Amino acid sequence: MDPFLLSMILCSCIFAAVSWKKLNGMRLRLPPGPPRWPIFGNLLQLSPLPHKDFARFCTKYGPLVYLRLGTIDAITTDDPEVIREILIRQDEVFASRPRTLAAVHLAYGCGDVALAPLGPNWKRMRRVCMEHLLTTRRLESFAAHRAEETEHLCEFVWAKSQSGKPVNLREVLGAFSMNNVTRMLLGKQYFGLQSAGPGEAMEFMHITHELFFLLGLIYLGDYLPAWRWLDPYGCEKKMREVEKKVDDFHQKIIDEHRKARDVRKSGASLDDDGDDDSKEDMDFVDVLLSLPGENGNEHMDDVEIKALMQVSLLLQTLKFIFFKLAWSFNQLCLCSVPLRVLFLKMTRLHSCCAVIFLLKS
Repeated sequence: MDPFLLSMILCSCIFAAVSWKKLNGMRLRLPPGPPRWPIFGNLLQLSPLPHKDFARFCTKYGPLVYLRLGTIDAITTDDPEVIREILIRQDEVFASRPRTLAAVHLAYGCGDVALAPLGPNWKRMRRVCMEHLLTTRRLESFAAHRAEETEHLCEFVWAKSQSGKPVNLREVLGAFSMNNVTRMLLGKQYFGLQSAGPGEAMEFMHITHELFFLLGLIYLGDYLPAWRWLDPYGCEKKMREVEKKVDDFHQKIIDEHRKARDVRKSGASLDDDGDDDSKEDMDFVDVLLSLPGENGNEHMDDVEIKALMQVSLLLQTLKFIFFKLAWSFNQLCLCSVPLRVLFLKMTRLHSCCAVIFLLKS
């Protein structure tokens, strides 16, 4: 075919597509917004701090602003009444999260309670969390583990301070929060004297860091489908590699728990009191595996358990604990109240043996 004719056909198709989009947008009565570039939309108008750009758009165009991010329609607002309308009155319309490439590859096809679209599967996963994992009794059963990890943390920091060595709070608090979460979720300690071993600990830390990075990555392929075909930086390839590592790691943990459960079943029978105690000592994976299903099958398959382990509980809980602890230590450093008074107040509030240890020292 003549190259000139091919170019004319291509330009005509692009012009027709842009005109159709423009007419369709006029029929939809969209909110006001900044002018958009062809293909890219408003992506080129966003800086490395997009929240500041959104605030600037709201100041210029009004409380509700329409944005076109590549092929994705979006709105932004800074008005409390509009936010209330979105989060309360129109909650079901906006409840589902976008199906990004990272969520598909790293969250088992958006199959967990945090990223699953609103529907029967999301309601089922949420019911499992609220009725079996996050009950008051279940969380209180791990209080001894939390106190033990707090004591280890304080002992380590105290020993470092006595020797005059600096303490890297990012590393120490990261290990502390990691141990708290993994003992509750997986029944394992990855840092300290009773850790599962340096090899497994480093593997777990490496996988977690890769997950944090890729799940927080703004990937252009989510907004421009043609970018996925090019993928010049190999982001999707990296996601597939991490997906395989994460799946193998989680499957190994599930197999270990299944094997341990079979050993317990084949052992000596327990009396009623012993059975109750064993239920109290179960971690989250044990609980998920023990839920009864239909026809003698397990209530949840391995993919559902792995999705629930990964994004919904592990990453969110770990991130929340780490940043909360870092903020608390920062406030302690800025506080003018004597530390001994603060420790006494903490002891009365939490009855923490680690605080008592520090006071005695």
